[in-house]
Amino acid sequence: MEKSGLSTRDRMCSVAGGMAGLLVDREIPSRLIPFRGEFPLLDMIEARRFREAIRSTMWIEDLPPKFLYAAAEGSRIARLEREFRHYLSRNGLKSGDFEKLEDAEKSEWLRWWMEADSVSADDLVVKKYRDEATPVSKSLGDPAMPVAEKREIYDDLVARRAYWDDLCFEFGRVSWEKKLLNLALYIHYGGDLEVVLARYKENHPDYADRIPHSLAYYISYLRTGEATSVLHYFLLERVCLSEGQLTALLTAELRERLEEVFCWDGGTNSAWTIGIDYRGEEKMDEIITTLDIERGREYLIFGNLTIKPFIMETKETLLKENPWRVLAEKIEKNGYMRLEKLNAYADDIPFIEEFNERTKNEPEYQLHTEILPYPFIGDVLDARVVLLMSNPGYKVSSNIEAHEKMSDEEKRFVIRAQTQAMLLEDRAIFYSGPEYKPFNDEQDWYWAKKTRIIREAVPGAETKIAAVQLMAYHSRRYKPFPAKMGLLPSQEYTKRLIKYLIAKDVVFVYRGSKNKARWFDLVPELENATCVELSSRNACLSEKNCKDGGFEKIKAALTE
Repeated sequence: MEKSGLSTRDRMCSVAGGMAGLLVDREIPSRLIPFRGEFPLLDMIEARRFREAIRSTMWIEDLPPKFLYAAAEGSRIARLEREFRHYLSRNGLKSGDFEKLEDAEKSEWLRWWMEADSVSADDLVVKKYRDEATPVSKSLGDPAMPVAEKREIYDDLVARRAYWDDLCFEFGRVSWEKKLLNLALYIHYGGDLEVVLARYKENHPDYADRIPHSLAYYISYLRTGEATSVLHYFLLERVCLSEGQLTALLTAELRERLEEVFCWDGGTNSAWTIGIDYRGEEKMDEIITTLDIERGREYLIFGNLTIKPFIMETKETLLKENPWRVLAEKIEKNGYMRLEKLNAYADDIPFIEEFNERTKNEPEYQLHTEILPYPFIGDVLDARVVLLMSNPGYKVSSNIEAHEKMSDEEKRFVIRAQTQAMLLEDRAIFYSGPEYKPFNDEQDWYWAKKTRIIREAVPGAETKIAAVQLMAYHSRRYKPFPAKMGLLPSQEYTKRLIKYLIAKDVVFVYRGSKNKARWFDLVPELENATCVELSSRNACLSEKNCKDGGFEKIKAALTE
């Protein structure tokens, strides 16, 4: 038989090495074919090392010379035996029955098979590996497979449901270690997981929703040795990483964890392993207890990565990139007095003008920029309970007339407090302290009244409760922008802020189904957050006004 080159599949250690691994240490390699030569191919210790090598190596050409020879010869022996079994089966004879035949009859069957399949007597001769000059069996073909070709093979391998659909049967048939190693080698050979996932979604659109889950499982397994862990839940449902972020995170982890475990021939032959922290959850818990909330959150996201693949939202980034800072600085320069026109975030102004033009015949919906916007109330970044509001209301009596009656000093006090809230520097959800006197009961004491009951239950609660407005600008009644107008630029920042708070396990409070729908549309990740619904449009935090035991959830959050 002409010893043809191996197919790409047969050059994989899991195939060729797997076939050879069963017989490299056998004194008699086959019960059916009388191979002649020197056996076993490897001694007991060498055979053990051979099996270790094929488990950690993708291609047989990456094995050291002696193991490469054994893999090629061993897989050749196994294939010949397999072909002979198929020949017997096609001719109505089972291999067990063949073994019971007399030697003369066996010889006849062997001769017929060798003639039919062009197998020569030389093909049944096996020699041991002696030195590096010993030629590898021609069945190997060209061992120098280009990197691009290896990448293509991995590309096909890792684009299957077994890698990305955790609910399918095939997913559990391949071990976590094997899948992670294949993913790491695909990246090592120049592959891009984003490209693979894009193609996967085109081919399997019905299963694309499981990709984020699989990504989180892989990251969790690398760091803890468990696919389902606290870390998996945190990444996917608490910090709410996007699919792109999870992909970047897994890619970075695989790059850093791929290591050579064998290296021969000056580095041309390699075997690989992927580093997995099987006791990582215990280590993680120990480290987290020593860190503050911000640093602990960052550690849970990035672990021990030396290079972070993306910038994660932090308290510092939110403060630095707060779009309301520019307006607050203008007001400060104006002596803490309202601007004459357009007290608004500059990028919002075209949207506000268009909206007000659309609602010019509906004055109750008009947005008022002659007074200060009120995007946040309270110490939002460190709050444990956050009320999700629609927008601040507008009444001439409280917003205009009451303000005009104040002295300049009183105006500056109130406006300074409002700008502090804009800058996320407020310390309580309502103004308090010996230096403060209410100028208007209806407006100034609103949140003091709404939080009275919870403050009686949890002293100091006012410093841990905050409110965030869906829209920062005042109106008599709330009306959402038309869909084609899109979001206000300032609302993009609000989205970032809420996602950050979700990751901190904040309890969110909303009023009514409409309010809920608007907020959940803005930030879909709220579906995975702890939320409390109020029984009425009244924002009062009381046991009676909180549905489904919500008051106890609020108390628990405030007493942590």
